[in-house]
Amino acid sequence: MGRYRCAYNCEESSGSDVKFFKFPLNNSRKLKKWLTNMNLEDWTPSRFSVLCIHHFEEQYIDRTGKNVTLRGDAVPTIFSSSKIITQQEKKVSASQRRKRSKPAGSEALESETVQFAAETSRSVAQQKEVDQTEQTQTDKEPVKLERWRIIADEGLMKIKSFPHFFHGHYCAPHTVQWIPDFDFTTNHKDSVNIIEVQEAWQWLGLDVRGPLPRTLNGHRYILTVADYYSRWVEAVPMQSCLPSDVAKNVADMIAYFGYPFRILSRLPHDIVHKVNQELKDQLKISVPIVVQHQQTGSLDLVTPQLIDRMVCDLTEEHAADWNVYLPAKVFSLCFNEHPSLKNRPFSILCCNGVEPYRSPRELDRSASEIQDSVFVVR
Repeated sequence: MGRYRCAYNCEESSGSDVKFFKFPLNNSRKLKKWLTNMNLEDWTPSRFSVLCIHHFEEQYIDRTGKNVTLRGDAVPTIFSSSKIITQQEKKVSASQRRKRSKPAGSEALESETVQFAAETSRSVAQQKEVDQTEQTQTDKEPVKLERWRIIADEGLMKIKSFPHFFHGHYCAPHTVQWIPDFDFTTNHKDSVNIIEVQEAWQWLGLDVRGPLPRTLNGHRYILTVADYYSRWVEAVPMQSCLPSDVAKNVADMIAYFGYPFRILSRLPHDIVHKVNQELKDQLKISVPIVVQHQQTGSLDLVTPQLIDRMVCDLTEEHAADWNVYLPAKVFSLCFNEHPSLKNRPFSILCCNGVEPYRSPRELDRSASEIQDSVFVVR
């Protein structure tokens, strides 16, 4: 499975065991500092851009946990000068080309030298300003923990229905790769655009995790659906993550637990549309059940962390048959006390005496209105 090469075609990043880190796209000040150190201030990284571990000093690397991560103040500082063409070098090269076209005297050479020195001084001053700004922000604001999700593998590039977002060029075999969520604030002044989650099995969150180590039965993905109110989790293994497979498993959950109001998902709009089309065919309904919403992973921060830990433990302890042990792990999540509720998800969802809804539930909001709304759990 391929992955994006490291910045500047770094030769040390070609190894299969090299650790890659994504750019801090959700922190503009830190991102500016990264690009300044790389001399690429005019370049904008995408969500797929990565730097390998060889560009970071050891003081910035945290090796205490199961996975190697970057510390909160980490910036890339190690770059080979032979692979970097700075802005000053570009301007000097342009000046040299102009010199070939016309003779340059001592005054022209002196002018070029003065200009280069001035530009270098400005670059140093800008770097100091960025350092001071970053230090001020660190002193005033607490370090925010990034929220993550899993993306799919590059084999989906051959499927036209999946956009570029869903390709995972930098995914390594037998590893779980993550990308940061959008920073979706819940501080909304307009009360009309606030939706309160007040009961169990009203609003759910859907994610697809993978690619994971292939099991003996060919499973490589896990579909997870979590209830935001009760924190109940449903998780099923899947051989592929096509919309038809996602819809089939969602339909099975609805058949057992009944219809929720809607299911929120971070999948792209066209994928959500295809899932809804499949659900309409399988359930014989006309209402779109799944809605694309970027607050999917931030409405409940604890449960996704528990699921992530569960997936990591499964793939490490039972790489060849993690699908067999998945039900027991999910059972443990649902029947043990949830850290944020001080209660068991099973007790909240299954012991309240509410009958499951066997038909789509009425809602006075359209899909577009739901997408523009902010969710709050009461």
